[in-house]
Amino acid sequence: MVQPSFSHPKKDAPATTSSSPTAALDTFLDNQHQSYFEELYKSEAVCLCILRLLPPVCRQIILHYLWAHGTIRTTDVKQFLQKDIQAPLAEVDEVVRPALNRKILHPMVHKKNKMQWPLNDTFKRGLRNALTGLGTSNSFGVPYDRDPNDEVPTEEELIAYGEDTFELLHDSGLMTDPADPSGRSPNLVRLTITSKGFQFLLEDRQTQLWEILMYYLTAKEANSERSAETLSMFFSLGCMQLGQDYSASQSFPHAQNALNDLAQYGFIYKPSEESDQFFPTHLATALCSGDASATQSQTADEKRFLILETNYKIYAYTSNELEIAILNLFVDIRIRYPNLVVGKLDRKNVKAAMEKGISAYQIIAYLSSHAHPQMYSSPPPLLHPTIVDQLHLWDKERNRLKTEETVMFEFFSKELYDDTESEARANAALQLAVPGQKLLFIEPQTKPAITEFVKERQNLLRSGL
Repeated sequence: MVQPSFSHPKKDAPATTSSSPTAALDTFLDNQHQSYFEELYKSEAVCLCILRLLPPVCRQIILHYLWAHGTIRTTDVKQFLQKDIQAPLAEVDEVVRPALNRKILHPMVHKKNKMQWPLNDTFKRGLRNALTGLGTSNSFGVPYDRDPNDEVPTEEELIAYGEDTFELLHDSGLMTDPADPSGRSPNLVRLTITSKGFQFLLEDRQTQLWEILMYYLTAKEANSERSAETLSMFFSLGCMQLGQDYSASQSFPHAQNALNDLAQYGFIYKPSEESDQFFPTHLATALCSGDASATQSQTADEKRFLILETNYKIYAYTSNELEIAILNLFVDIRIRYPNLVVGKLDRKNVKAAMEKGISAYQIIAYLSSHAHPQMYSSPPPLLHPTIVDQLHLWDKERNRLKTEETVMFEFFSKELYDDTESEARANAALQLAVPGQKLLFIEPQTKPAITEFVKERQNLLRSGL
């Protein structure tokens, strides 16, 4: 099983500030070629899920032209959007850009004096089959042929199994041993949460699920394994029904190992590893539904358990061990009852958390997202400015010095020094001047120009002009 790690994110993956639950999936798909999508779109379930993930207007355009035999002309799209026929092409391109990124539409072509986008034939065929119930790919799953008298888990039991397994994944995937960077033999006593793991906890459940799946997919690609089949399986699971059992061999004949891994992540339940029968849990069936509440482990009130006073005292109404362990990172816990933890934000504990890579912004976000409903009854802001400012000050204490690249010029002539300083100031190139030692520190990119000025000024001074 590939164990997720949140301490070393991919360096080539840009940090996203998007609020979309599928941001990790979007980043992965944006880096794929046309041939990858052609393989994905052989599955009707993939076509349906990708359509659901498109913005509403773009989705309606694709459905509007799905049964048409020709291409999608820009003039027709303008009319569909009720735009002027002379409207800039950029306005239309912005609307259909998500479909172009997912290779649903081919790049624009100029044909018969018309600008138009051809619709991907593989996607068109797959989506038509998904909507009409045709197709033979079994991408929506093949029900397991079992005896009607066999006992099967209820929906509540499947949800409980998914939650319990996902909590174990939290405990293992978000922690790291500083003395064992490889993660192969961590010491349980030294385990501590990483900055990436802390950020992961701030995300909603559906975002967490897609981040885990994309990490798993990236790990398979790193091992030179085909990831298109595995990603297609994720979409298929997102189209299945909670409480229904399916046949693993008929639904995913080439992805049995990946299916067993998903059982350890809590996405499916299998009576045994060798069993052909499996049940998708709520974690899997809600992947493409767009309903984030379907995967929530806690109600809104259960998630909001923190009361923070202006004297830095914290009252946490929880018995969740993971939540208490997170608080223990930056809170001095002084009293602990069965369902209440009392502590205090102090400089020592907060700075210790910051040394592990957790920023002031992350701590503030965590306190805000878990604030007790009672805190909302006070006038805004939710967190008192004194506490927010103090957290930022403690964070800045670690970075009192800031390094900048510079170029130093040393002069022996006071006149040449003064002239060069004036020139550097006039061109916003001066970083620091030290008159007593006749030293100038300037911006590196201005070095050639300043050097040329010094040479010219030296020649003028030597000539006596």
